[in-house]
Amino acid sequence: MFKEIVKAENRSDMVTELLVFVLNVLIATFILRLAWNRALVPHISALKPIKTMLDAFFLALSINILKGV
Repeated sequence: MFKEIVKAENRSDMVTELLVFVLNVLIATFILRLAWNRALVPHISALKPIKTMLDAFFLALSINILKGV
């Protein structure tokens, strides 16, 4: 992800890549919260439910940054 932003030929491509990343994180936030609370928490006793969208956002952001590196 960061490689595409750095390699962008012009400002328009850079903004497009950044917007795609932000949209990806926002969509992942909703899917992650749903999957975490409904699929993982009931089956793994060590996990606790995600109560706020901000927690889900930070988790999705962390996963996307690690995935992009």
